[in-house]
Amino acid sequence: MMMKKKTVARIFWAGAGVCVIASVLFFMGMIPLPLCAALLIVAFPVTVLSLFFCWMAGESGGDIPFIGY
Repeated sequence: MMMKKKTVARIFWAGAGVCVIASVLFFMGMIPLPLCAALLIVAFPVTVLSLFFCWMAGESGGDIPFIGY
C-alpha cells in the first residue's frame, strides 16, 4: 500500500484526537464507559500504527513503510 508521510500523519492526529476527546468526555461524565472504551479500542491501534508508519515513511512521494518484526 503506497502512502505519503503527510497522509499518515493526518491519520495519526485524527486518531490521537479521538482518543483524547473520548477520554475527556468520559472524565467529564458526558459519555458512558462502554462508549469511551469502544472509541478507544478502535482509535488507539490506528493511532499507534499510523505513528509507526509516519516514522518509517519517506519524505518524497509514496512509500511502503516497514515496521519490522
